[in-house]
Amino acid sequence: MSKTRNTQGAERRSSFARLTWMAEFFRGLADLEFRILMTPRMMPALYLLAIVASAWAVIAYAIEGFTVSREQGLIRALLIAPMGFIVLVTLVRVALELCLVMFRIAVHINKMAGHTEEIAGGFPKITFWRSFKRKDE
Repeated sequence: MSKTRNTQGAERRSSFARLTWMAEFFRGLADLEFRILMTPRMMPALYLLAIVASAWAVIAYAIEGFTVSREQGLIRALLIAPMGFIVLVTLVRVALELCLVMFRIAVHINKMAGHTEEIAGGFPKITFWRSFKRKDE
């Protein structure tokens, strides 16, 4: 009996989490001032979509090889398609990681800018261009 309650509770929490995520997703799409960054949240879905698209592309390439000849199809299906799939997925992964790194750098720069304002607020302002006056003036 308690296992059933735990399972039902977990299912409710899971469906609530999905609804919350969907609400955040649509709220982010409606954010015209780009205050909410959606791209980092979409990375897993984009990566999965790229894997599916890569698989579809190499399968289509192999099938097209069989329309030319049986040998061409076998070469494409057994040699070129698997290597092509690995290369495509690797390139997409690298591109997505670079994109994610740029977002993380932006977040850290914003944090650093806030810290430097706090630190600089306690120091007197030094104007170097006024401290070096000519002797003949």
